[in-house]
Amino acid sequence: MEQLNETQRYFIDEHIEDHRDGLISRRELFRRVTLIAGSAALASTILAACDLSPKPAATSPSSAPSASASGSPAPVAQPFATPPPATTTDGITVQETDPRITVSKPAVKGADGADLQAYMGKANVSGRVPGVIVIHENRGQTEHIRDVVRRVATAGFVGLNIDLAARDGGAAKLTDQATYNAALGKRTVADKISDHKAAVDFLKTQTSGTIGVVGFCFGGGETWNVVIAALDLKAAVPFYGPKPTTNFEDLAKAKAAVSAVYAEQDTAITGTAPQMEEQLKKAGVNYRITTYPGVGHAFHNDTGTRYNPEQAQRAWVATIEWFRKYLV
Repeated sequence: MEQLNETQRYFIDEHIEDHRDGLISRRELFRRVTLIAGSAALASTILAACDLSPKPAATSPSSAPSASASGSPAPVAQPFATPPPATTTDGITVQETDPRITVSKPAVKGADGADLQAYMGKANVSGRVPGVIVIHENRGQTEHIRDVVRRVATAGFVGLNIDLAARDGGAAKLTDQATYNAALGKRTVADKISDHKAAVDFLKTQTSGTIGVVGFCFGGGETWNVVIAALDLKAAVPFYGPKPTTNFEDLAKAKAAVSAVYAEQDTAITGTAPQMEEQLKKAGVNYRITTYPGVGHAFHNDTGTRYNPEQAQRAWVATIEWFRKYLV
């Protein structure tokens, strides 16, 4: 896959995993890879070199997460919104009319003047509070991601998401996931970092000026990239984020406190955790790496088939506590 960039390769790997998990057919896999790769010939070559066999069912002997530092708390009732007890169909667990928060769609512009389709949720509290950037998965600014922004706000922060494919219409227009991935896959790391910086700079004007970032799947990889880029952040939580392939050793220069979330059954990504930990040790920052047992990639997304309420709640409570420790 030398002809493809890092993001395109990651998207193709995700679709292959979906096929091996039985979530999409081989025909649908070929369609998606063709759109991302740009040609059927290249898609055929890529898939011929990949293991497309069904994955065996995974089991886990334990229910407690393992961590390189302090473990995560058990899921208990919280004064802020947490992932729901069961899969949702619409992705909504916190209504926009929730009295704890105020939502808006502010005009956040990229360096080129493009509207980044921002979505923001503010806690209805007095005074200025820290902000948290929420980076979306490979489907863009879905209702689930907007809901995560609202959950952030219920915890006493200001949450903000931008759609990294906004210039092509974002998730609202590119409703087919493969089409969205094809558009997003054409953006360079530098392009995306520029948009993340615009989001951080804007959020600083709406908050106390102390900013954190959390991202999921593709967004978890983007979270690593944002930390490596040394944007003005105090804390970061990448959820099952793929290791950047070109400059991950620059993580050794990180300044933010990092709590990395991994899934036991997400072996390809979780297998890179020791490499990320090595760089975080070199950076000398506060960090925690937690692997949640019995779950796979995207276990936090309550609209997906891999959703696990117990571990999603554990991971989210740990995330909010991390931000409260390093942002407040």
